[in-house]
Amino acid sequence: MSGATSKDAKRGQIIAAAMRVFGRYGYKRSSMELIAQAAGVSRPAIYQHFSGKEDIFRAMGGQMLDGVILAAETAAHSDGTLAERLYDALSIKLELVVGTVDAERRSELLQEARVVAADLLVSFKDRYVTIIENLLASAARELDLLGEVLSASDCALLLHDAFTGIAQEESSAETAQLRLRQLVDLTLRSLASASATTTGSPRPLVPFTAPSTP
Repeated sequence: MSGATSKDAKRGQIIAAAMRVFGRYGYKRSSMELIAQAAGVSRPAIYQHFSGKEDIFRAMGGQMLDGVILAAETAAHSDGTLAERLYDALSIKLELVVGTVDAERRSELLQEARVVAADLLVSFKDRYVTIIENLLASAARELDLLGEVLSASDCALLLHDAFTGIAQEESSAETAQLRLRQLVDLTLRSLASASATTTGSPRPLVPFTAPSTP
């Protein structure tokens, strides 16, 4: 293994460990010591690759967000129905947050990200919303009310902001996925008249029932 490849592998190992630590403890409670322990390296070894916790957080965030963009683009251009493609493109970000961050840490970690990596989040939102906007615009024949009810741009922004709120809730992955599926279904129903081609919703709209608390 070359020196450059070895260095990249070590950075990847540290970032993967940091993802678990930040997801469990949040940004403020995480420390270089916890990250070093999770990565199986010494603290001095981490400083050979990163200047500190913020540097690791930004590197982790950039890597994760780029991966989400690539996956969302793939989902948007898949062979599924419009509803399936839209749900899949949106659920990728949802799965990133819900699947890697403990429920009680989600809102806190996202708030910290807005401070530590605000520029990354702004760039990510612009790219992500563009993917959703293009997907909706490409289905203009199916969504014959698009532009009358909402423009593709406004609808993409609304969907993004709505499912960002869903992701921040302290709910189970199953509940978050159901809420997103309902959001997609309601959105597509509102953008297509009765005479338009069916949007091919992957599942019928299911009334959401909040889980009872013990």
